[in-house]
Amino acid sequence: MARYFFHTHDGDKSDLDDDGVDLPDDQSAKDAAKELLAVMNREKLPNGNFLALSVTVRNSNGAQIYVATLKLEGS
Repeated sequence: MARYFFHTHDGDKSDLDDDGVDLPDDQSAKDAAKELLAVMNREKLPNGNFLALSVTVRNSNGAQIYVATLKLEGS
């Protein structure tokens, strides 16, 4: 198991994950990031016609291994 850290940004604030989560491999961390992005999307309403959410995954060495971003732009 390796430890992964999921840092999030929801357009208003950034949250740095200081605890991390133990997962079997990089692919599991990428899948978890996508799931976290979906949860964030359900919890955060757009500010007007725009919403930008992101999850950055870092491994225990601090290396960025994945970034998932969701943007909503309306008119």
